[in-house]
Formats: sequence, C-alpha cells, structure tokens
Amino acid sequence: MNSRVDSKQIKGAAAANAQADGTSQRQEGRPIIAVDSPIFKDVNVVLNAALGRAELSVQEILALRSGSVVRLEAKLNDLVELRLNDALIARGEIVAVDGSFAIRIVEIAQLS
Repeated sequence: MNSRVDSKQIKGAAAANAQADGTSQRQEGRPIIAVDSPIFKDVNVVLNAALGRAELSVQEILALRSGSVVRLEAKLNDLVELRLNDALIARGEIVAVDGSFAIRIVEIAQLS
C-alpha cells in the first residue's frame, strides 16, 4: 500500500473543501482561514528587493573600504526581484518617486 500523498492531491482536496466565507474545512473539522481573509489585512510582512548579487572571496571582502565598488552580476536593464521570505513574488523596474527609489511591478510570479 502506498501512503505517499503528492501536493496536487492536497491542493485538490483543499479546493474541494473551500467555502463561500473564505474558509475551508479540514477533515478533522477545524476551519482553515484563507489568506485573503480580513483577519490578515493589517499584518505587516517584510518584502525584499534584490538588485543583484556578487560573489567575492574573503580576501576581497576584507579589502573593502569606503568608496570601494562591488560589481553586481545584474545588468542596468535587468528587473529587480521582489521576495517575501525568500520566495520570488514579483519582478519590477527601479523608478524614482518623490525623491525615493521605488519598484514598478512588471511581472507577478505564478503560484506553483
């Protein structure tokens, strides 16, 4: 007997148990609150914008001084990645808004 359950079966079961009020019913009878439920509207999360990355040796890091330039692997026209808990959620381009940097969303990541 195979007791292995794949993620498609879990997602399918969750979708089948979805209710109109934004909750779903577990088999144990306890409700699961949907992410778009009003209870989450005021929860703050940290969203990181990754401009690029660089790979440096320890020797290169120790040699860094004020005014040093670290070359990133990203190109000027590359999109910036927006990550939530290390998960890619969107990509965008850097823009200026009222004297500050901002990101204009160009792509939204697809849920897998």
